[in-house]
Amino acid sequence: MAYHIIGDQDTVLGYRFAGVTGDAVDNEEDAREAFTKAVASRKPGVLLLTEAVADMLEEEVTAHRLAAVPPYLTIVQDIWGPRGKRRSLQELIDEAVGIRIVRDE
Repeated sequence: MAYHIIGDQDTVLGYRFAGVTGDAVDNEEDAREAFTKAVASRKPGVLLLTEAVADMLEEEVTAHRLAAVPPYLTIVQDIWGPRGKRRSLQELIDEAVGIRIVRDE
């Protein structure tokens, strides 16, 4: 399975040492262009996005995940570590489904 990463220059360089192709981006416009190109090509089986890029492209990322088509997206930390804004699995499910189911006790 092929992997491709979109992120800052340092993180992309680190992944390139591991044999992963990537696009280094500095701003939202570059990130959107790289994301659109990677999704359209469907070559990578897994598209890795740094947390910063995922934050910049939140609407596009959510729409692509809901479409459930390759390439599949994974959010990774950049070289500075976690941003602390991770949502729980329950929050992601609630967003995707549009409702929240709770057990009445």
